[in-house]
Amino acid sequence: MACREGCGAMSRWVRFALLLAVLGAWVAVAAQAEAFRNLKEGDAAPDFTLKSTAGQEIRLGALQGKAVAIAFVHQGQEKSEKVLKALAGLDPAVAARTEVVAVLVDTGEGDPAAWVGKMGVSFPVLLDPSKEVYAKYGVFVAPATGVIRPDGVFQGEVAGYSASSKEEIEGLLKVALGLATVEQLSAEAEKAKPVELSKERKMSERELEKAKKLLDRRMKDKALEAVKQAVATDPSYAAAHVFLGRLLLDASDKNADEAQGHFDKALELDPRDADATVGTARVKTVKGDFDGAVSLLETAVQSASKPERVYYQLGIVQEKAGRADQAVKAYRRALEAVLGE
Repeated sequence: MACREGCGAMSRWVRFALLLAVLGAWVAVAAQAEAFRNLKEGDAAPDFTLKSTAGQEIRLGALQGKAVAIAFVHQGQEKSEKVLKALAGLDPAVAARTEVVAVLVDTGEGDPAAWVGKMGVSFPVLLDPSKEVYAKYGVFVAPATGVIRPDGVFQGEVAGYSASSKEEIEGLLKVALGLATVEQLSAEAEKAKPVELSKERKMSERELEKAKKLLDRRMKDKALEAVKQAVATDPSYAAAHVFLGRLLLDASDKNADEAQGHFDKALELDPRDADATVGTARVKTVKGDFDGAVSLLETAVQSASKPERVYYQLGIVQEKAGRADQAVKAYRRALEAVLGE
């Protein structure tokens, strides 16, 4: 009998825990789906007047003429703090035409003004002690951020906080300001999605990394074999072609034509590839076309991620051409690029 009672008690606790889990999941889903229960796109945003933590009286209606980002937050809550910091770092083009306000719906413990000061935000954080505005907007759970158009009409909402919240809020503001359409933002988001690499590209990348490590160990022949395998595995991998061209030139000037074939292929795949352009300049240098090499390097330095390498190669070309002054100037530019001067 005792066992049955004990087991029954355990069963009730299990059911209670399950119920809590279900409720928690339901709240999370509902919060993501609907941050503002009393508003939908196209509704007039309810006006209100609240005092800020600095004692300033702010009326929402007085902010018309600009878009408004309004964030309902909890004091001391990590996600709320992240929302405030995200709103403080909006894209300058958007921020210039936007008023940001936060509504503190729960002050928790401590001085709200001190907490806001710690956040380092310049926009007003308003106090809603009776939660009247919180209720008027039908906020389901904070943090929740709404965007209002310059004419006072509600544009949309972002519930909670995630890594993409800032971009989502900026997107809503751009639409509210007429800087973009929903279709344009959707197209941009689609382009920004990471491209799934093919099996061949992944294998080629591994071979290229292997070649670099082998080269670091001064195992040049094995490095050459590995990078050739990288090119054979994925002929559309521009970086592998560039690296192979470099190793061929390093091995012997007699490989200049073969190396140029790989630099040409890399430039065919990516015409802006500065490393492939530098490689072509090296081939021209080997063949005595110093002016052609200089011209290419002066172009490449404008788009190179590491201009010091381009300047250094330019110094080598000028030195081989017998232009000592120009060589010193190029080497100096390489040093300045390394030092960030």
